[in-house]
Amino acid sequence: MDGPFTLLAPRGRGEAVYTEIQGHARLITDPDEVRLFSERYGIVRAQALTPRESLMLIKKMLGEL
Repeated sequence: MDGPFTLLAPRGRGEAVYTEIQGHARLITDPDEVRLFSERYGIVRAQALTPRESLMLIKKMLGEL
C-alpha cells in the first residue's frame, strides 16, 4: 500500500477514493482505479482481527512487558 485512503460510497453514486500523500490530495473516480482500492480494502479487512480479538492481543502484549 502506498498510504492511507478513504473509500467513499455515496448513495446513488459510484464509489470514489480519497487519498492524501505528503500533502497532495487526490479524489479518484475512475472505476478501474477505485476497484483496485476496493480490493485492497477487502484484503485488509479479511485479515483484521475482530475488536474482541484485538483487545485480547493488546492485553497479552501488555502482560509481556
